[in-house]
Amino acid sequence: MEGPSISLCMIVKNEEKYLPKCLGSVQGMVDEIIIVDTGSTDDTVAIARAYGAKVIPMPWQDSFADARNRGFEEATGDWILWLDADEEMGVDEAGKLKELLNREAIREQKIEGIQLTFCHHVEGGGTEDVHLLRMVRNRPEYRFEGRIHEQILPGMLKCNPDLQLGQVDIHVHHYGYLLKNIDAQDKKRRNRTLLQQAMAESPENPEYFYYWGIELLRMNDLEGALGSMEVFLNRASSNIGKGILTSAHKYRLMALKDLERYHDLIRDSTESIALFPGFTDLYHLKAIGCSSLGEINEAIHSLREALSIGPAESEYQSIAGCGTYLTCLDLGRLYHLTGNPKESDLYFTVASLMVGHPGIRLLLPPSFCISFNRGENTL
Repeated sequence: MEGPSISLCMIVKNEEKYLPKCLGSVQGMVDEIIIVDTGSTDDTVAIARAYGAKVIPMPWQDSFADARNRGFEEATGDWILWLDADEEMGVDEAGKLKELLNREAIREQKIEGIQLTFCHHVEGGGTEDVHLLRMVRNRPEYRFEGRIHEQILPGMLKCNPDLQLGQVDIHVHHYGYLLKNIDAQDKKRRNRTLLQQAMAESPENPEYFYYWGIELLRMNDLEGALGSMEVFLNRASSNIGKGILTSAHKYRLMALKDLERYHDLIRDSTESIALFPGFTDLYHLKAIGCSSLGEINEAIHSLREALSIGPAESEYQSIAGCGTYLTCLDLGRLYHLTGNPKESDLYFTVASLMVGHPGIRLLLPPSFCISFNRGENTL
């Protein structure tokens, strides 16, 4: 399908394990591939060239923004898409993306960036789904900022405060959150070093405390992670993105859960739910606190609230299944503990139906009529 051209820009180092799947997933979708290689010693460069990529060697300068921007400088497409090697476009997404760029809103240049649906695969086989900005118009003023956890939107807004972003259900699968992948790439040590440098250079930026808290969680430093998230939440200003803000609430509660501070978990989850009542993951964390203290009825009440809400909106980084089948599974387990096999069997049955038919609306009694398709603003 003819239309605006797309450049894929990536930065890589020793990614021979994942790069073929990533580049294979965008075949027929992008018009050129720009690879910035920061010192690979394996077959990464040969693999990239086999897929027709233009490879740009660049010494690593302790800055993801610098490396991203180097690739952007070489891009010739009308649009720039950026991915990491541990990410793959969903099956059959190529035609959808090309069709998207031919829509009227795009042709009239009302949209400057496009958010894709990212499915972050986590330990245990689940996913966290969130919309992330990963495509922008190819303009020389659109460049990344930040040594680590680099961002492009702040600079775009400086150039055009009224710009609009589109949000679409084109899926990208991300496998880098799996612990085995993090360990294989030694990302923990790299991220800690860069974050420490960034925090020293910009101590007034509260977002670094959020990212530092995530690294501490991965290191199982639960007290440190809890403290870092609390610093972030205390310093967060009104212009902090809702996605990061709500995730910080969630990670703080996860630290309390793992510390087995269940009374604090119930109290803080109640406060977080009052702020973000649509974030169903918070109800699950509250239920864990309640059930751990033997307050089974309170845990059931919290999960039933989550089920009545359904899947969290795309602005939240939510575990897939919260508000649907995972909620029903947990309700089934709790009702089993209470010696109520009828309710337990019902929720286990509903959970199995949800997994098999994620778009279904079940014809159950009124309290169980749950719609699994959430409305989203799409192009």
